[in-house]
Amino acid sequence: TSVYRSAEFQEREIFDLYGIRFEGHPDLRRILMWDEFVDYPMRKDYREPDDYEYEPTPHDEVLAKAKERYAARPSLDGAEALRAKT
Repeated sequence: TSVYRSAEFQEREIFDLYGIRFEGHPDLRRILMWDEFVDYPMRKDYREPDDYEYEPTPHDEVLAKAKERYAARPSLDGAEALRAKT
């Protein structure tokens, strides 16, 4: 950070995901994970909690509505695309 000020964001991200501490960093705190998260999820020794439960997001509802409203489009391979043009 003392050499390249623009490295602050990347150093914070590395600290947040891997737990690597950088000497002289002015603001080394979590940037992606919430403050109460006690581990580093990108490390090899990270273990997902046993009580993890999937929580649907608003995006899941939007996707379901879009699938209901719009029919799936058939995918064309190269030969079908050529026949469709003639």
